[in-house]
Formats: sequence, C-alpha cells, structure tokens
Amino acid sequence: MNRRERSSRGKGAWAFLGAVRLTIFAAFAWAALGGLISSGAASASERRVLGVRHFSTTGYTRIVLILNRESFDFDVGRLSRPPRIFIDVPKTRLDRKLRVPSLSPRNSMIRKIRFGRPVPNTTRLVVDLASLAISHRVFTLPEPDRIVIDLRRSEVPKLGSASPPPSARSGAGAGPAGGKRETRTGGGARPSPRSAGEKKREMDLSARFRGGLGRIVLDPGHGGRDPGAIGLGGLVEKEFVLDLARRAADRLRERLPGNRIFLTRRRDQYLSLEKRTAIANDFDADVFISIHANSSPLRRTSGIETYLLSEASSPRVLEIAARESETTVSRMSDLDKILTDLMLRSKVNESQILADKVQRAMISRSRRGYRSVKDLGVKRGPFYVLLGAQMPSVLVEAGFITNSAEARRSRSPRYRRFLADGIAEGIVNFVQSPPSEPVPGGADTPTRLPALGPRTDSPSSRTV
Repeated sequence: MNRRERSSRGKGAWAFLGAVRLTIFAAFAWAALGGLISSGAASASERRVLGVRHFSTTGYTRIVLILNRESFDFDVGRLSRPPRIFIDVPKTRLDRKLRVPSLSPRNSMIRKIRFGRPVPNTTRLVVDLASLAISHRVFTLPEPDRIVIDLRRSEVPKLGSASPPPSARSGAGAGPAGGKRETRTGGGARPSPRSAGEKKREMDLSARFRGGLGRIVLDPGHGGRDPGAIGLGGLVEKEFVLDLARRAADRLRERLPGNRIFLTRRRDQYLSLEKRTAIANDFDADVFISIHANSSPLRRTSGIETYLLSEASSPRVLEIAARESETTVSRMSDLDKILTDLMLRSKVNESQILADKVQRAMISRSRRGYRSVKDLGVKRGPFYVLLGAQMPSVLVEAGFITNSAEARRSRSPRYRRFLADGIAEGIVNFVQSPPSEPVPGGADTPTRLPALGPRTDSPSSRTV
C-alpha cells in the first residue's frame, strides 16, 4: 500500500467517525427538541387558574374564578364544621401570577378564600363562610372562562348587625355618591346596601316604592373596548343605549320621587357581564333592566323586543344572545346546563310581567310619533347578563340600528325620548302593580297574545 492509499483510507476513517458523531449529536438534539415541544404543548393545553375576583356587600357576595380554558367537569361541595364551600377543578394548576384577594375583617359573609390540592392534579378553591345560614349557587360564564359563585344570606340580619362592605375591585369606591337619587360606578362610588330597616322582605313592591324605599338598576349594555353593534350613519350601540339609560333614569326620578335609580355605567366604560349583575345584587335592587340595540345582516329587519332569561326559543334568539353575551352561538348551548335551576330560583313570573309592561309601554310611546314601529313582542333568551340576578330582570332590544328607518329614528333626540319614556313607564307600571297581578303577556309572542308559562324542559343544571 503506498502513501497515497494510506492517506486516502485515513481520511475515510476520520470522515466515517465524524459522520457517526454527527448522527449521534443530531439524535440527542432531536430528542431534546422533541421533549421541549412536547413540554410546551402540554403547558399550552394545561388548564390554569388565572385569578380570583370578589364583590361583596351586606348579605351578598359574588366570587369569580378565572380560568384560561373552560371547565364543566368541576365538583362543588359543602362542609359544615367549619362552614365552607369548595370547588374541585381537575387537571388544573394555579398560575404563578395568581394573587388571592384579601378580605375586610368586617365582611359579614366570608372569612377567607384559599386554595389547596386534595389530590394530585386537582385544584381546590375553598371559601370559608361566616355562617351556616348562607345559600350558594355556582355557574359558568365564557370569554374569559369563569366559574361564578353567588352567596346570599338566607336569614334576615338582625338590626344593627349590618356592616359596611369592603372596597370592590374594578374601580368601585366605598360608599354612596351623594344624595338619595343615585350612586355611580367607574371612579364614582358603588351602590350602598339597604339598611336593616329597609329590607325588602318587610313590605311588598308597591308599598316600598310608595314609601320611597324602591331601587332600580338600569344597565346600558357594552361600553369601553366593547362597542356593541355598529349601525348605519355612525350609530354605535354603546353610545346609543347609554343615552337611553340616562333619559330613562331622569324620567324615573320624576315619576318615582324619593326612590333610588342607579346606572351600572354613566360613561364610556367597560364592565364585565358578571359585574353588571353583581352591581344590581349589591344594590339590593327591586328591578334590573339591561338596555341594548339590535343588529342584523338583513337590513330590512326591524322592531323592538324584550327578553327574559331562559333557554333560546329560536336560532335567531340564540344569535342575538351570543352577540350580547360576548360569545359564540356554539358556546351558548352550554348555558342549557344551568338554566333550569336558575329559572326555578329566579323571579321568572315577575320578570315576565316586567317584560310585558316594558314592551307594551315602549311600543305605545314610540307609536305616538312613529306609527311604523314594529312590535316583536316578549321573548326568552339565554343572556349571560341576566344570570344570577336576584330580582325581576329583563333585557331590552330597542330596535335594529342596521335598519335604515330605525337607524334614522334612533339618531333623533325626539325618538330617543319616546323610547326612554316607554322604558320608564313600563317600570313604573310594574312597581305600582298589585302584588297578586297575573302574568299578562307571553314569551315568544307579541305582547297582546295570551301568556306562556316559564319553560322547565331544559337539561338538568350544573348549579348547586
């Protein structure tokens, strides 16, 4: 073998060893990369608890558990020694940035909020209660995914036992903002609870309003980063409904002097859906009206309609509810899992009476100046903003701002005054009605047709 052959073979051997080393290195690198990808995918798909919010006042507390993914397989339990409620969410961990909110020592409902792990890979939220005489119910909301716990005192607090509520989050202040007429949110003050002498159990609805003890919450829909429907001619739902709510509030103060009228927002401010209902419950309101405007891809669609809480009665109702609830049609079907129990516990019959009176008054008032206004009647729908309301509550759709005629009317101050006067008149008629008045109008029908009772045929609820 000459020198050239030996040199060639040596180079070949080194090249072979280099290739082997490169192959081994590539294999290890690929395995490591695969592990990282797998770990990243697992982390991305893992359910996490992102945060906890709470709103609390005398006799009522709402706790909101915020998740990065929806969960319907959680378990709810209750123990008595000491009194506490717990929620177990499987395949979940706490986010590293989560902070458990501190509670005021004067909180009359809950002592502490804490987390634990009863078994591996399961997160437990524990709410230590101040008393056994506190009822609870649990439901879910989407986008962001949340588990909501509503707590209510199931006994009348003794005179002098009421304590002032702790400061709420999301910009709420610490007390009433002057006067007997209304309080404000968003840089103003939160609504104050009734004093022990004002408790609504002590007199019927009409007597409370005759005595100047009535409370009404008007909720202008959307706001802030959520514009709502975009209509023709520059109409934006959040601005339109805020103006209607202000006008209706002014009219209610004229018609019901001495009683308190509260707006969930008085400016272009974003409020979560669960905060809106919590405000009404905080205020211990007698009536809750959420005010919205409708839209449709079919420009000829027009009319005014009013909704009470129930499962969707038609595909169109489901689409409207999904839009107003800031979610999708497919996810709205999940609401059926909790609606039956909520309806059994809520003011269904009273809400139907309220919806009928508001719808009738809006149509009657509007037609005084605009005879072509269409009456779409009272309907049922799964609107998240009505979930958890502890008082008669309805959602008003004050016309289709995507219809040329209704958009043109809706820009008119005169027409807005008619609509607002109708909302106020319907509320006044409701709170001044005899307590035994039968349900006059029917859901899913024009207001002149006979009543339909509340539906109870939806699947069993997830609430407890």
